[in-house]
Amino acid sequence: MSPLLPGIRLGARAGTHPLTRTTIAGLLAAIVLPAVGGAADGYRYPRFQPVSIAFFDARHGVLAEDDWVCQKAHGCEGRILVTQDGGSRWRVIFTGARGIELFPVRGTQVVFALIGDAMLESTDAGLHWHRLDWGPAIVSFVTPARGWRLGRVTTLAHPPPLYETRDGGRGWSMRVDPCKRDYGVPAAMSFASNSRGWIVCNTQATAGYQGKAVWMTTDGGGSWELRGRTHPIGPPEPKQQVGNLPGYGYPTGAAFLADGHGWVMQGRGDMLITADGGHTWQHSPLTQLDTIAAQSADLLSDRLGFVLLRGCIVRLVRTDLAAAAATTLARWKSPTQC
Repeated sequence: MSPLLPGIRLGARAGTHPLTRTTIAGLLAAIVLPAVGGAADGYRYPRFQPVSIAFFDARHGVLAEDDWVCQKAHGCEGRILVTQDGGSRWRVIFTGARGIELFPVRGTQVVFALIGDAMLESTDAGLHWHRLDWGPAIVSFVTPARGWRLGRVTTLAHPPPLYETRDGGRGWSMRVDPCKRDYGVPAAMSFASNSRGWIVCNTQATAGYQGKAVWMTTDGGGSWELRGRTHPIGPPEPKQQVGNLPGYGYPTGAAFLADGHGWVMQGRGDMLITADGGHTWQHSPLTQLDTIAAQSADLLSDRLGFVLLRGCIVRLVRTDLAAAAATTLARWKSPTQC
């Protein structure tokens, strides 16, 4: 039998089946900034653009990229890369459908990936992947066995149910989803322990503004406490406001620690930082309204976090909880002209 290649696994644990549509690209490439796209005016940028990150420690991480040149309705590529030197160099491991989102399990080498209509899992820091037998979802796991998932939103009136697993996804139990009525669009979920977790719920968006609510659980999703909320219309209605959440920006992700420190990432708006579980917020100086957004982030501890910043230049940076200053690890020229 030939040696097993990175990205292909011949077997899978119970509750999974081998990934059947896997393409390996650039296995020997050390630095991946290939395939250039651009407009007729000569402005050029890398064809593949980073969209999601996940880190296991200061040196080992996973990056997802989308093909921004492809304009087809279906069939555009995305790919997964790994780094072992803190983000300076990346190696392509897996190529599949465009639109990949990564969900690491803090303190382990396990990471989940939402890719097209499938969920993938890696148990070795992104080197090999297998397909799971449950549908596409936002997930948050605190151990390889214990996790929660939210399915895709179909309509505002029918938010997806929240499920919990204690056996790595073989079985699921329904929990309470706090995203209801006008705030029925779950935007992000982050569990930091077996009991403590957060969900960010959105309203329908308006021009730059979006209503949002931050809920916290201390019993693993059995019940939820409203920590922050703002109305979609600015200035927010006083009766709707809880805490000081801003109305501007579209929440896209969240990363929390068990002590209540956390980040919420937003499109168009600032990345938001909390130290009290979501009641009061400050904005990160790393982002700028309508100019530089935190597209993806991973918070490993109070002292170590990673943020993917998108503006005229896309930058992967290392920072701490305050996210006031950062060290640039890698950069890509963006399709956004400035």
